[in-house]
Amino acid sequence: MQIMSKDIVYSGQSFIDKVIECTGDIDNAFKMALANGVSVTDELTVGQSLTTTEITNKSVASYFGEANRPATKLIEPSPLMYELPDGFPLSF
Repeated sequence: MQIMSKDIVYSGQSFIDKVIECTGDIDNAFKMALANGVSVTDELTVGQSLTTTEITNKSVASYFGEANRPATKLIEPSPLMYELPDGFPLSF
């Protein structure tokens, strides 16, 4: 059984998502940004490890787990997702 680590960035997560997941309070965003040497608007990479600050709202932080984690980052769809196939499936 793999244990979830809250300090690892997962797909679709922004820095603010990680702050809320790890500390339970958005007010910790600047503190956590300073601890990690990043900006609150920086793009995170999947698998990146972040140093967490103190948990200030335990009920919110404990709500998130392996089955539910915040992931609000907008991911733009690829233009290739909407193309027609190479050949038309019907013949006339």
